[in-house]
Amino acid sequence: MKKYLTNYFKKKKPFTIITDILFIVLIVLLIIPSTRKDVSAFFIRLTSFPPAALSSNEQYTVNNDAKQWVLYDLSGNKTAFAGMLDKPVVLNLWATWCPPCIAELPGLLELRNDYGTKARFVFVSNENPATVKKFLKKHGYGKRGFYLSARVPADFATNSIPTTYIISPGGKVVLKKRGAARWNSGKVKRLIDNITN
Repeated sequence: MKKYLTNYFKKKKPFTIITDILFIVLIVLLIIPSTRKDVSAFFIRLTSFPPAALSSNEQYTVNNDAKQWVLYDLSGNKTAFAGMLDKPVVLNLWATWCPPCIAELPGLLELRNDYGTKARFVFVSNENPATVKKFLKKHGYGKRGFYLSARVPADFATNSIPTTYIISPGGKVVLKKRGAARWNSGKVKRLIDNITN
């Protein structure tokens, strides 16, 4: 082994040695359960792109079942989804155990902060309230906009998370994105601005 390492260091250039060491560290971090989720989320964040709006023939208006969808905030208070449709809504279905969800959440929260009260940001998980609260506290995200629901209406049904929808006031879905994306982008802001006016 010693002979192998000596030959390795003699034959390789310093840049190659550094990249090999970084690659080994990355593999180790992905193997360790306590760091796997955060490392995966970091690389997903680096490689995400802004989402595209649905074409006009793909857009649809949510049905009454979706409008009557009951969400619970983290204090247990009920809210009907229909009451949120007076403004543009960014609806994100996510989970605390999901690396792509964790990767895109900071961008979504930056976008939420940029829009203030001009749009609603609704983050829905089907997890235990204590799990969601613990995650939010750990990352300093606050509780505003986070909801719980055991079921999702057919208009928002998906086989993968994260899935994010942008919905115009009144209930027309203008964007649907499965998987992580770069949300705090000019492209997304233009879309929200167009449905706000």
